[in-house]
Amino acid sequence: MTRIEERTLALAGIVQAAYWVDRLATTGELSSTDLEASLETLFQFNPDTTEQALGGKLAMNTGLRTLIRLIDSGGQEPAAVTRYWVSLTHLERQLAKRGDMLSVIGERLQSAQRQRAHFDSLTNASVLANLSQTYQDTLSTFRYRIQVQGDAKHLQSNGAADKVRALLLVGIRCSMLWHQLGGRRWHLLLQRQKYAQAARHLMQV
Repeated sequence: MTRIEERTLALAGIVQAAYWVDRLATTGELSSTDLEASLETLFQFNPDTTEQALGGKLAMNTGLRTLIRLIDSGGQEPAAVTRYWVSLTHLERQLAKRGDMLSVIGERLQSAQRQRAHFDSLTNASVLANLSQTYQDTLSTFRYRIQVQGDAKHLQSNGAADKVRALLLVGIRCSMLWHQLGGRRWHLLLQRQKYAQAARHLMQV
């Protein structure tokens, strides 16, 4: 896999997390399979490859498709996903300056990993509540916050708020990986077509 393909896969991870957040907030729908596949990214503590860190190309399929749509529409479709995507990269850059907070998140994820082993599921309500609380205790304390917009009846039912915060944590993790691979926000202006081409190639192989 080329470096641009690795960056594209990581970028697709951010976009996919943003897409699922919007989907949950506006429709209340997200399958346990899709949620678990996204959350798995948080528990790849020592991956050998970018693909392993993100669970493989197949796990990022929704993100790759959505990334292509966003680039082709100039960020207009779906607009909410663009807003979350940009917000996640901005918030992650603030987090990168806080080693103390990164340590707390790392410790909390290790705790969630033990919970996950106990319940044998990443989508167990207790595991999701732990991830949600991790987000609230760390990223929610920044002055800059991500405002999730949607239908209140969906956001207030079936643990949706915990799922949304857990997915935002996934988006932050993918943004961190994207920056580690050399991804930069100016790429989204000047290298969009390279990312779109790489996304199409990744979906074909």
